[in-house]
Amino acid sequence: MDRAHTARVTFTSSGVRALPAAQEEALLRVAQEALHNALRHSGAAHVDVVLEKNGQGARLRITDDGSGFDPKTVRRAGRHLGLVSMRDRAGGAGGRLTVESAPGKGTTIEMEVPGG
Repeated sequence: MDRAHTARVTFTSSGVRALPAAQEEALLRVAQEALHNALRHSGAAHVDVVLEKNGQGARLRITDDGSGFDPKTVRRAGRHLGLVSMRDRAGGAGGRLTVESAPGKGTTIEMEVPGG
């Protein structure tokens, strides 16, 4: 099997039950965008995806050990790496998105959504 990337991707899920459709779709789309960024742009060797229960809702965390970036510089340069759409999706589902990254330090994207 030929792969477009060499990163090892792991997925862990614990305690998450069905959520309202808007939250589920937002989590899926943010996960897709964050994975795309990690695999295509970061040069990461490892990407960890964790979906866990958070009260009545859920928390999604995508962490990579890639090259990282300065979120402030990216915003000022007009390059947003999908961060604007991820924040919009999180907000539209009643949740919030946080981004932690620094050059050489990898990236963590975390999204929390309430339950229904």
